[in-house]
Amino acid sequence: MSNKCPKCLNAFTQKTKFCKVCGCNLEQELIETPTCPKCNTTYSSDVKFCINDGIKLVHPDKLIPECSVCKKKYTNGAKFCPLDGGAIKLDDDILKMKVNDTQKENKDSKIQENISTPQQPITNGPRKYDKAPNGKRFLAYLLDTMIIIGLYLPSLYLLYDFYYRFLYYHYADYDYQFQGKFLFGLVLLIFPIGYALIKDGIGEGQSYGKRALDLMVVNVSDNRPCTKPNSMGRNLVFSIIGGIPYVGALLEIIMVFANPEGRKLSDLIAGTQVIEKNSYQNGQGV
Repeated sequence: MSNKCPKCLNAFTQKTKFCKVCGCNLEQELIETPTCPKCNTTYSSDVKFCINDGIKLVHPDKLIPECSVCKKKYTNGAKFCPLDGGAIKLDDDILKMKVNDTQKENKDSKIQENISTPQQPITNGPRKYDKAPNGKRFLAYLLDTMIIIGLYLPSLYLLYDFYYRFLYYHYADYDYQFQGKFLFGLVLLIFPIGYALIKDGIGEGQSYGKRALDLMVVNVSDNRPCTKPNSMGRNLVFSIIGGIPYVGALLEIIMVFANPEGRKLSDLIAGTQVIEKNSYQNGQGV
């Protein structure tokens, strides 16, 4: 064992516990044949940590179980002291060190297992949702209808002006200026028609009317918000059914009330359902 303090290099005599110059605890800092509590490898007194495990080295005596009452050490594997009945175990610091090391090994093992094992893709499946309130759906439909009418007005103005001059003035003022009005009016029709078709695929399956009433449209097969292609199919079917004279629109209204999930014929064909937004949480239905 070295006779110099590891911190200030002051010389000291044998059995000195603390350095008289810097106060270093020599019994802790200078351990003769320090030993790794995990792999039991011994080192010279100047080594502090095991090169195999990175664990701090301890005095060999600390690796021998001792009685928790009388502190007598036992190497025969006994669990309780025959003198006083005290539990025979390792020093608390050594036990804590071993527990921490075991937990670290388990954590590293789980990390490695997660890296080596391919993660299964998380997929959404069908969910069961409650029927959305009919009152909310009606108000959302009115709001969307007002938006569509507002988008129609510029186009209707230009087309009306063109046909008015065409019919009443018999081509008198029919020139390239009014041809341009007619063509521009047709181009503007893209906006109301486009919104009417894809409105339920905007954002999280919400038209502006449904968003205002906290509703949304979902695909019942995979529980994802309605996409623009699904919205186009849904609203095209609705337009076709609603265009049937006398019974078309009435049939869709009856289905909203009669179907347990409030799904119209167009919803059944397109595989969609109108639900309340607050019931759709991270893809989990109620």
